[in-house]
Amino acid sequence: MKPPIQSLPPLVVSALADPRGHPHDPDAAGGVEQVQTHISHVFMTRGRVYKLRKAVSLGFLSFATRGERNADCLREVALNRRLAPDVYLGVAPVHLAPAPHLGPVAETLAPPAADGTVLEHCVVMRRLPAGRDALSLLERGELRPEQLDRLARCVARFHASHGLGRPAPFTAEEWLERSEQPVHESHDALDGAPGIPPRTLARVREATARFLREHGALLEARRPAGRAVDGHGDLHLQHVWFERDDAEPLLIDCIEFREDLRRIDPASEVAFLAMDLAYRRRPRLAERFLRAYAEASDDFGLYELVDFHASYRAAVRAKVAALAARDAAVPAPQRRAAEGSARRHLALAARSLAPRTGALVLVCGGIGSGKTTVANILADELAGPVIASDRLRKRLAGLAAEDRLGAGFYDPASRAAIYEAMLERAAPALRSGRSVVLDATFARRAWRQQAGACAERLGVPAFLVETRCAEAVVLERLRRRARAGSDASDAGPELLRQDRAAFEATAEWPRARRFRIDTDGPRWRGELRALAAQLRREIRARQPAPGAPGR
Repeated sequence: MKPPIQSLPPLVVSALADPRGHPHDPDAAGGVEQVQTHISHVFMTRGRVYKLRKAVSLGFLSFATRGERNADCLREVALNRRLAPDVYLGVAPVHLAPAPHLGPVAETLAPPAADGTVLEHCVVMRRLPAGRDALSLLERGELRPEQLDRLARCVARFHASHGLGRPAPFTAEEWLERSEQPVHESHDALDGAPGIPPRTLARVREATARFLREHGALLEARRPAGRAVDGHGDLHLQHVWFERDDAEPLLIDCIEFREDLRRIDPASEVAFLAMDLAYRRRPRLAERFLRAYAEASDDFGLYELVDFHASYRAAVRAKVAALAARDAAVPAPQRRAAEGSARRHLALAARSLAPRTGALVLVCGGIGSGKTTVANILADELAGPVIASDRLRKRLAGLAAEDRLGAGFYDPASRAAIYEAMLERAAPALRSGRSVVLDATFARRAWRQQAGACAERLGVPAFLVETRCAEAVVLERLRRRARAGSDASDAGPELLRQDRAAFEATAEWPRARRFRIDTDGPRWRGELRALAAQLRREIRARQPAPGAPGR
């Protein structure tokens, strides 16, 4: 039985919208801004943000009683300090006499009032600089790919330090329920909601059921592999902040009210931000973020699940928007905007599970010939991951990219193992319908043929791009790289002649799918982008017809 709702004390909301309600905040004299979400009243002064929970019970959360609301305030502060330690200042009590006002910020709840009444509390945050959230930066065209790379590495480090063990501490049944139940809850909440076309919702449900029927075992395989984390749970663009362009990201507003929505597969976590970028019509940035996360975490297996999770996350945003659209307390223009958001997010949920086909692209060539630069440009242009032998070799050795390896790591057996490891990581992404770029010398025909056979087994085309460069230019690049000491490659100038002599010509590769880029030419970047456009056209021609069954 649900507890009766203990409403907020009368006049509290209007009092906290008044500067006099903030006697411990000198900035309040300059004015208090007020906004609201479906679960909170938010008050902002120049330097602080105060979040007062609404007295609501919404099925997926309960803030019905004062005790529930207060406990959630403490959880929000503790959990969000993991990713934004200097942003969450503490909690502040709401005193009712002589008039409603906020008390000082503290780490713990205030004792009951003199009459024994348990006080309401607000979460108190440092106000972050306006316009520095990732959504605002994106809308102004100022969110850089390098910032998304930093974010991906930050999230990967966070997940690595907040894993739930191997295997994760759930039974197979519990894990599948955690994976599937929130999806069905979101779909159910959209039945009859404003702005939700019933046919689109039916398509999403059908595609979800098909995925779970055909690929549900992939969800369970992640549990014994230890792919479960106590994560953020609500990782979208408005919850990511860069206080300066070169700053590390701050992540705020994690899910604190339901543990099961936060203790999840990291594929679900990163899918949320990727989905948000796709919703904002930045699909290449979405794939750039996934690519950086997959490399930083060495979790390429996420690709087979990330679109399922992206569909779920889009449905979640549709649900949240639908709640706002029918909340009479929300201003009418905001409700209308929310209705449109719900409809567009549901359409994205359907598209996320639509079938697609990618390609395998081998970028090969001698040391210093520009392979890595070419591979990264192609990965951006083709919107897929890049897997580099140099970086993977260091990761598997437990070393940083700039650390040096001895000759023993480059004997024939070790080099063959690296090519196996690259293909092992490429396969899940290819099965997801993405293109994958492999960055390695591929000096031997056998290694190239092995990659081609992998593509053939997976039913995707394989292209080869060979990079070439004049010897004098390569020597200068290698000397410069050796002086910097920050490149993942261990190859120095002394290996150039040996490397060139050992490279086996690529004539065995089908001519129609074999290309060459001379990276010492004046217009090679333009030529590379033209090649990328050609590859996109060839890949697009192989796409499944609209309406074909999804994955």
